[in-house]
Amino acid sequence: MLRQVVLEVSSDNKIQSAAAGFGVKLNIVDCKPFNEKGMALLMDLKGQSQAIKDTVQAIRKLEGVRQAVEGDERGDVVPLLVVLDRPAICRASNDTAIICLDCPLNSSVQPASWRFIARTTNDLRHVLSGLEKEGAKTRIVEVSALDQKATLTGRQKEIISIAVAKGYFEFPRKISLTQLSQFLGIKPSTLSEILRSAERRLLENAVGVPIPGN
Repeated sequence: MLRQVVLEVSSDNKIQSAAAGFGVKLNIVDCKPFNEKGMALLMDLKGQSQAIKDTVQAIRKLEGVRQAVEGDERGDVVPLLVVLDRPAICRASNDTAIICLDCPLNSSVQPASWRFIARTTNDLRHVLSGLEKEGAKTRIVEVSALDQKATLTGRQKEIISIAVAKGYFEFPRKISLTQLSQFLGIKPSTLSEILRSAERRLLENAVGVPIPGN
């Protein structure tokens, strides 16, 4: 049975520390394994222009960071793609089928909250064992049955947050479905289905009854 797990994890978070040192808010919007030992993180840096530049330079100097590439500035937000050695928290979940709902690397305070979906009890045990080996202090906050109506996947949360930031839900819309799909690199039909599915789950959670699909 799928379980929703919430852990408190205390682990070194040098990227957030680098951003906080310059008063910049850092938000990780996506992550992908780069190779057996590496990870690619896509993040948004929000703050004053010079502070963001200083933060990027500080991140580039961090141990384990291989590359940091800036995107085009959007107001006071700059996207940054960072390739680095896989963080301890990510190493702890190697070879498991968990799905992250909240990234603990997004927390600027310790301990950080880590919420994920675990396929089996063994996957949870594997994560806890991995965290212990990495020297991370961990406390189980909650293990509960998955409420699928109330839960968005990590990908849905990412797309919804980008759509909101881009003004897709405003009236009139500041960006079209086609433009948003090009920005995200997915087909318009796929994006439309993802948005409908995410909106349906949010509405079901709000009204407490299932909403028929199209």
